[in-house]
Amino acid sequence: MFFGYYGSTSPPELRTAAGEQRERWYNLSAWPSAVFDGRPGPQVVEPDSFYPVYRDMIDGARAQTTVLELALDTALTRADSAQVSIGVRIEPTDSVVDAMAQLALVAVVFEDSVPYEFLGDTLPAWNVVRRVLSDTWGIPVSLRFGVPFETTLVVPNSGWRPKLVGAAAFVQDTATKQVLQSVLRRRLGD
Repeated sequence: MFFGYYGSTSPPELRTAAGEQRERWYNLSAWPSAVFDGRPGPQVVEPDSFYPVYRDMIDGARAQTTVLELALDTALTRADSAQVSIGVRIEPTDSVVDAMAQLALVAVVFEDSVPYEFLGDTLPAWNVVRRVLSDTWGIPVSLRFGVPFETTLVVPNSGWRPKLVGAAAFVQDTATKQVLQSVLRRRLGD
């Protein structure tokens, strides 16, 4: 799952406080950057070369087994002109999760594409993070094997286009910055 946190060096229409805080947390020093399980990946100068450079890292992450299942509730996850709601269900599948003390559920609202001006041209920025619920670091969760966790998070729509709004959620170990599982729904609006 790739989405863009835009920080201090980004155009104003893309910049968010969450982007700037994540930029500092991951200790990024060059742009564009990608972070895999809390570790910055190799730097890429030409955007067209992103996938070949990151392909092995993506395939490696997909091959890992996980200690939990994560799902977005399709009935509760939606966007309209008033609000965005994200229904999340976490099902621990291994007792290893019982000993993990610093887990956070991070839910993200993003827009599929946002136009911005660059050197006189209008360009699209993809998967732009608009809001992290409840804050930049998510919601602390204490998970136990065999005990499902469910929640619905709601945020007012701050002028985002419902047809282009998506949601992502992930469980992250805040001590190691490793993402244990993630889920994405690209378009929430009608």
